[in-house]
Amino acid sequence: MKIFIVGLGLMGASYAEKLTLLGHEVHGFDQDEQVNFQAKLDRVILSSNLNELKDAELVILALYPKENVHFVEKHKKLFNQQLITDIAGTKTHLVKELLSILPETIRYVSHHPMAGREKKGYFNRDISMFNKANFLVVTTEKSTKEDIKMIKDLGEQMGFGRITELTPEAHDKLIAHTSQLTHLLAVGLMLSDDEVYTKFATGDSFRDLTRIAKINEDMWTELFIDNKEALVKQTDKFIEVLQKLKRDIIESDAETLKKELRTSKEKRLAFDDLKS
Repeated sequence: MKIFIVGLGLMGASYAEKLTLLGHEVHGFDQDEQVNFQAKLDRVILSSNLNELKDAELVILALYPKENVHFVEKHKKLFNQQLITDIAGTKTHLVKELLSILPETIRYVSHHPMAGREKKGYFNRDISMFNKANFLVVTTEKSTKEDIKMIKDLGEQMGFGRITELTPEAHDKLIAHTSQLTHLLAVGLMLSDDEVYTKFATGDSFRDLTRIAKINEDMWTELFIDNKEALVKQTDKFIEVLQKLKRDIIESDAETLKKELRTSKEKRLAFDDLKS
């Protein structure tokens, strides 16, 4: 299949490398000409010629949400009958905006690979992160059954694990809790630290919880604000739970605290059962 990838950062370049290894004809484009040159030199892509997008069977938008929209607006003449997908971390606003500017003949199935790294950019690409990761397929009014199957098949080819189909709204509600709130927690742990010797007193728990605080501030600022309604609701819900746990500790309510810790443990163990 002829595939064109827009954006060769961490995720776009990793997609390009994996899909090339799978035998697809992969072309790509990045705003950084040095990246385009290196990607061709590394044989990650065949070319960075934007005209190759015109007859690609699949176009993958691998930019930040707003940049995806700007790219399509700027290069609308290149889009005709391709299947379009994107890998952005928020969907509701992006899907609406893209549907409003894409030609009627375009098909569009969004998706979200639940994989990533703390470091960004072409030179940090890593195809191993796709192995057994969750893969969310986000349908739109421009999605046909055949196109949805094509994106699901793509996820399987790339080595993803569980594949789940969602609406844009359902996706953003889930992601607010499982991804965005977790990044906020990691950031909050680091920002609330005012001890000189913290780094000498950490164990695996603190390091694991704060790993994602090594954050791409440009991307995550956009994602937080783009999904603010769902994220604020999830944040309020979490604060409520934290306040309840705090009260149990203040009141030395050991029985209630044990019950809540046990419930938490059982919920988390269910994830491991699902994985196995």
